[in-house]
Amino acid sequence: MSTELVPSSFNGITQYPRSQASLPDIAGQAQGVYITLSPFALDDISEKIAGWFAGREEIDIVDVGVSDKQGLGFLIIEWLECEIDPLFLAILRDEEMIADYTVSGRTLEG
Repeated sequence: MSTELVPSSFNGITQYPRSQASLPDIAGQAQGVYITLSPFALDDISEKIAGWFAGREEIDIVDVGVSDKQGLGFLIIEWLECEIDPLFLAILRDEEMIADYTVSGRTLEG
């Protein structure tokens, strides 16, 4: 039995705990997550996520910014040809700094 703690927030996590099991391949598909949060937390969270996934070619940070109507911070991240890591979704679900998120999918154009 592993004694490693599963993180439930962005605080204190300097490296993303990459799963030992590989994520299922979904050839020709991308899964994305659109995250909204306070614009005051945007820089810290986007830098942390960029650090977590540096060197991971299957993960692309598509955009980071502030919405036009309500001024909310947002991040758009895609997992290319593999499913979004369930641990990452659990962190988003439990993290108080995250206002909301949604998962989407699209077909990659050849």
